[in-house]
Amino acid sequence: MTALLGVDLGATWLRACLSDGTRALWTERTHATAWRDAPAALRAMLKKHGRLRVDGLTLGGTRLGGKEGRAALTKLLKPLAARVDVVPDFEIAHRAAFGGGPGVLLVASTGSIAFARGTDGESRRAGGLGPLLGDEGSGFWLGRTAARDAVLRRELRLPAPLDLAHAHDPVRATAALAPKVLRARSARARKLREDAADHLATLAAEAVNELVLPRPIPLALHGSLFKNAPLRKAVLRRLGRVTLVAPRVSAERAAAGL
Repeated sequence: MTALLGVDLGATWLRACLSDGTRALWTERTHATAWRDAPAALRAMLKKHGRLRVDGLTLGGTRLGGKEGRAALTKLLKPLAARVDVVPDFEIAHRAAFGGGPGVLLVASTGSIAFARGTDGESRRAGGLGPLLGDEGSGFWLGRTAARDAVLRRELRLPAPLDLAHAHDPVRATAALAPKVLRARSARARKLREDAADHLATLAAEAVNELVLPRPIPLALHGSLFKNAPLRKAVLRRLGRVTLVAPRVSAERAAAGL
């Protein structure tokens, strides 16, 4: 029997699913680890279920350290599987929504990115450059912009930029301000929310450029910022006619081939 292990390595949880390609055999979760420690956590999960290796292992995760980090993690995971595929988390989120089919995934969380796949299987991404060079419209971008605006900082009682810079994890501490900014009703806060919607809609438009996609374009919204209804509506208003698609399965099940 084929055994496929799908893994979603997030910021809070490591979730795993073992499947035979058609159904889930078991699912597990544990607290998230640094990517270097993920092989030990997965080895323990497999051992718990009486396995040492699987036929295929697909892991999608955040903060994998780019191509070099993914290559290093692939090497560390090879003792666990005959075939190992380590990909960014947005790729398995796209699979969760669209399977292998066409569509656009727009992510707005700590960071921001759009990832699209056309009807011919070709794919493009826009954004996802991290807080130093990009992430416009993201939680980090909202928190940083608000904290640097003296009027908005006083209005919302936000930490001073220097305090954020000296936080244990400055990026997460800054992104954590986004919900407060999005909930605010002042004209200044509303303008910032509209600016974030502009950036996010632009990412989606850039990702679909030159791709062949069904019309209306299938779109999945992913990430904590889209829990804010006004931001969600503002992004959809800018994108025009789209077909909203909800995830078919969880990310770890998608990674396990379900």
